[in-house]
Amino acid sequence: MLAALVCGQLLSAPLRAQQTEENTDTQTLLRLTGSNTIGAELAPMLVKGYLRSLDATEITQRSQGERHWISARLSGQRVEVPIVALGSSTGFNALDHGSADIGMASRRIKATEIQRLSRFGNMAGADAEHVIGLDALVIAVHPSNPVGQLTIDQLGQIYRGEIRNWRELGGPNLPIRPLQRDTQSGTRATFDREVFASGGAPAATVRVVSGNAETHSLVQKWRGAIGYLPFAEASGISKIAIKAGNLAAVVPDRGIIATEDFPLTRRLYLYRNPGSFNPRVDDFLRYAESPAGQEIVASAGFINLTPVTLKMPPYPNAPAAYRQLMESGERLSISFRFADGSTELDNRALEDLHRLQHYMEASERPLNLTLVGFSDHKNNRNIADQISRFRALKVQGALLRDHQLGNSRILALGAFAPLTGNREHAPVKNSRVEVWIN
Repeated sequence: MLAALVCGQLLSAPLRAQQTEENTDTQTLLRLTGSNTIGAELAPMLVKGYLRSLDATEITQRSQGERHWISARLSGQRVEVPIVALGSSTGFNALDHGSADIGMASRRIKATEIQRLSRFGNMAGADAEHVIGLDALVIAVHPSNPVGQLTIDQLGQIYRGEIRNWRELGGPNLPIRPLQRDTQSGTRATFDREVFASGGAPAATVRVVSGNAETHSLVQKWRGAIGYLPFAEASGISKIAIKAGNLAAVVPDRGIIATEDFPLTRRLYLYRNPGSFNPRVDDFLRYAESPAGQEIVASAGFINLTPVTLKMPPYPNAPAAYRQLMESGERLSISFRFADGSTELDNRALEDLHRLQHYMEASERPLNLTLVGFSDHKNNRNIADQISRFRALKVQGALLRDHQLGNSRILALGAFAPLTGNREHAPVKNSRVEVWIN
């Protein structure tokens, strides 16, 4: 009970600060609470961009630790947007308590949170959940560490305390000093979900850091350190290539993150109460998803959702039709995925249908579109082929029905090229539809 009271006091602090430090004529436009990854820089930048789009003037920011207040003059009225960036979980707590209009999260809402907030409506539905960008966790080590590659399983062994010395991984005779974020962090939740999906948990001896800045500092300072950082905050550090599934080990770059093929990729979310109509909240969410908002996402160091072309090297063992496509075509950064591995497109995919339509319409030359379907069903090749074809047809049908894009062909590859072997994540990650153009 005491913890809940303290949490409620923390979440309402920006509003109280606004009431006491500003004059009573200041209007609060909307309130954001949650992820530090989003709230530290991206959210203030989006709010300022949004205010500029409304022709607001005198836009200023004041900050106190992880709390920020964006002030401006809009149509002659002083307005303010408070932002509290204390971790993804606090965003859902704030929505629950009514002390925020938008919850920021660097991980997807949990089943327990969906249930707790079910009185508002479907928190996992398109009315509540908005994907505004992508990020990836970069595995960082000291610059002198010669170990350049790890598997997801090895990461789990390190953090469970089963591998304790770098020499066990081909490195120096040096104790490993793993670092992790606190349990309120969406960055921590993403790491735990990917690395411990097969079981286990971090050892009690793993050091908990206060934030990404401390991780960045310690991996530069301690020779035995290993930690994880958001892609946007991983400049100037020594990065480890990560291997999962049948893919080669990779250090994340913008292209591999944009396709969501990198194993530690995560989405950046904004959540609203679907049962409450607030035109200002809806307007801000539309701005964040718009081309102007997506430019800000990219300028903040994250990967935006605007489609770009990628030249992918052909897989040596690729089926002939796919290899020919990889040699002659270009892959778009859009990959359509399905809600919890079901037959329905997920919330990002629904927006990506619009983005693909705009991309095709803006092209200066005619484009041939190929939708490449993949399945997670490995036990029966015929069934896997049928499922992968069905998924590609699902996307093709939506493009034709709702977006008047009928010029596309289908390539079904069954269970070829799985992105993960983890049973929990495989239905969502491996079941996908790639988009190729030539």
